[in-house]
Amino acid sequence: MGKEQLLHSTVCDYLDHKYPNVFYFHPHNEARRTPYERFLIKVMRLRPGIPDLLFPIPKKGKTGMALEFKIKPNKLTKNQMEIINILNSYNWNVNICSSFEEAKIHIDQYLKN
Repeated sequence: MGKEQLLHSTVCDYLDHKYPNVFYFHPHNEARRTPYERFLIKVMRLRPGIPDLLFPIPKKGKTGMALEFKIKPNKLTKNQMEIINILNSYNWNVNICSSFEEAKIHIDQYLKN
């Protein structure tokens, strides 16, 4: 696994331990695909650029929370920036995280009462 995948897995382990009843999900957009699968996801409108974890939980005046994991030298793609702008326009709390500590702060601030 790469650094971002390890960060993702660590964050999910934390969520499952600290917030076992919180619903969150990973929209599995990234993958190598066959030509037919690429055709099918285009027909079914898979959206490139969706953040790594989504929490469709209204809290603190926000519609939900999203986390995108980026560890340097990786940067946001054009699609990711567009989706983040869309989510922000729908009043989502979107956070770009480069470490577990940063992700934990955003998670705890959003999910704690």
